[in-house]
Amino acid sequence: ATMAASPAWWPLVVCLGAAVNVGWKKEEIFAPLPGGGQVGMSTRGPSAFRVRILGPGDNRGPIFSPMVGPDVEDALFTHDTAYTAGVRITSRVGALEVTYDGQMHLFSADGRLITSSDPLDASESTVTFSSYKGALYGRGASPDDAQVLSEDSSTPQVCNTATYAPYYYSTDGYSALGVVEVPDGQRLPVSYQSTGSKIVWRHRGPFDLYLMPAKLLREGTEAYMALTGSPRVPPRYAFGFIASRWGWEDRQYIEDTVSKFREGRYPIDGIVFDFEWFTTETDYPFTPPGKSSYQDFGYNPALLDAPAQQFAQLADKNIRVGVIRKPRLGNTGFLDMARSKGWVLQAAEPGGAWPPDIANSYAQKRCLDFTKPEVRDWYSHQIEHYYEDGISFWWNDEGESDYFTYYWWNVAEVQALRLKDSVRRFYSLNRAFTPGMARLGATVWTGDIEPTWKDLQRTPGMMLNWVLAGAPYVACDIGGFTRESDGTLLTRWMQVGSFMPTMRVHSTYQAKPHFPWLWGESAGNAMRRALEMRYRLVPFHYSLAHALYRKHKLWIRPLLIDWSSDSETWSLVGQWMDGELLVAPITREDSQVDVYLPSGLWYPLAASQVTPGESAPVSGPRRIQRGGGFDEVPVFAPAGAVVPLAPVVQSTADLPGGPLEVQVYAGADGSFELVEDDGETIAYETGQVRTTAFVWSDRQRRLTWTVQGYLLAPGPRSFSKLFVTMVSSDGVRHSDTYLLGVVGAIDMSDESRFV
Repeated sequence: ATMAASPAWWPLVVCLGAAVNVGWKKEEIFAPLPGGGQVGMSTRGPSAFRVRILGPGDNRGPIFSPMVGPDVEDALFTHDTAYTAGVRITSRVGALEVTYDGQMHLFSADGRLITSSDPLDASESTVTFSSYKGALYGRGASPDDAQVLSEDSSTPQVCNTATYAPYYYSTDGYSALGVVEVPDGQRLPVSYQSTGSKIVWRHRGPFDLYLMPAKLLREGTEAYMALTGSPRVPPRYAFGFIASRWGWEDRQYIEDTVSKFREGRYPIDGIVFDFEWFTTETDYPFTPPGKSSYQDFGYNPALLDAPAQQFAQLADKNIRVGVIRKPRLGNTGFLDMARSKGWVLQAAEPGGAWPPDIANSYAQKRCLDFTKPEVRDWYSHQIEHYYEDGISFWWNDEGESDYFTYYWWNVAEVQALRLKDSVRRFYSLNRAFTPGMARLGATVWTGDIEPTWKDLQRTPGMMLNWVLAGAPYVACDIGGFTRESDGTLLTRWMQVGSFMPTMRVHSTYQAKPHFPWLWGESAGNAMRRALEMRYRLVPFHYSLAHALYRKHKLWIRPLLIDWSSDSETWSLVGQWMDGELLVAPITREDSQVDVYLPSGLWYPLAASQVTPGESAPVSGPRRIQRGGGFDEVPVFAPAGAVVPLAPVVQSTADLPGGPLEVQVYAGADGSFELVEDDGETIAYETGQVRTTAFVWSDRQRRLTWTVQGYLLAPGPRSFSKLFVTMVSSDGVRHSDTYLLGVVGAIDMSDESRFV
């Protein structure tokens, strides 16, 4: 009773503030352990407690981990010196205490006991918490468990098609992140396992634990994002479509491909080159000495004979260029130099996909150790000229040589960009991730997946599990990478991709490229519609990305975050929330629709690219099972949703392209914040954005708005006009088009009019 009651005085502390001496602190407080050693207790970031278990004579500081944001300001806390059973600290999110018998207790802000540990022993390599059959979310996923949201364990590692993190959210009411000092190759020597009544952390070496009280998964995820660092907003072009392949042939092939996208009215913003852009041979068969003729940092003249000129010509067509990079060296001279300086990892790249084939690892003794600052300095100078030439972003592949290779590799790439440009946004796409990479501007794709219906069906679950594990921007090889795809499968995958954070196709050099016009008229038309929907969603998605950066609110998320009391949502992985939109794409070869709608009133999204001719609302909870059309993507908006849509454009550089359509769905009040900025620089981080707050009053049938922010006047990519589409049980009604002023309102009650 004493333990549970004490945190309840936290509101009193907040109310009295400076009027009383409450002992606000940021410095670590220590609690002795009965078997020797001590526990360091403090806060980290706004919402986490940091726990450090130290043996006798262990005077180390906190473990520096790339997973924890270095610039996060720590919350103040109080040290309750009146507590006589041990040591207790209290912050605004709850309380943490260690009793003199070595037990640790975590409390919520209202004084509820969340979990207790077994007595802590600094000589042991385990920490055990009580659990009340808490379900665990956020571990990451592989192809084996991509379609399962909750699992009992995690063994952190990175691999082609798999990533696991030392993190979970427990429905007991808290999140936890475990940190150790040194990776073991592509694994991290820390893990957890739940039995239902106990959650056991096991670790090797020094161990820090971050605990975040959170009643709901939504709150736990927001606390986790705050701890690992705010995910940077990608440049606006990354919200469009990117076409990649292995096998770009020559300069003419590039120009012809881009022309076919533009002439066929298939919207696109970027292309990505594989190996062929910088070399005429792959380095897969190379032995440790490498080859003296191999170039690591040049161009292949067969493809790029005048790189800067070619990139500029592509930019004139609103096409950005990304290129593949490998975290290793192939040139003998570079390798000799790197080895002489101790810059090369002993570990190699695991072979194959999941599970990792360690026995057939490749690039032996050729992978750079990016944890070393001097390696990052050297590497950044080798690649800085690419930014000057006109390359926009990196596609980082095969970096699973160490658990943190991708993180430090991206740090080197950011460093290279800053050598040339102090304000441009950094952007990269990586084959695996570790928590914290998103704060750099690094995104992830799900690896070398197969062109099968099974891998298509795994894609939503893989995305959702990786989002919960700390990677909010997830892409995939749309259509599958490893061999030939087919038109129906590719079309369905494109429809899925249009509602993913990043939309990108990819294929191997032995397969037909995943370019829409190559797959027949019917498939090509359906893919065009999916691309058009992607581009209509840009203002919606871009605004949600800003909300993720500012408020840590997940843009893409499983339904259970919004309907945690509805057991039907707990295991749903074939559908997801995209902002307020419920997306349930068709991923079955027989084109069957299978949608679960939670409680509430739902409308098919009123966009012809998705649900042609449908507008009648449906009341949930309800499951819909029926046949689906070839070009149909089941997407639903709840009553009260406010959804801004752009006109169909051929690239994000063509925005605004006309008036903004603001769709409102009758039956409830609603709101949405449209955020616009320059789309290219980090100026948004200092508040240089234009925010339009839309508010829908259902009783008045009126949409009002207020514009605030640095850019009150519309910029060249900002919307200056709008019209309203109101969707109700009576059908669909459109207003006239009006200027989007600093304040305004449109009345949709009878005849639409500007107020």
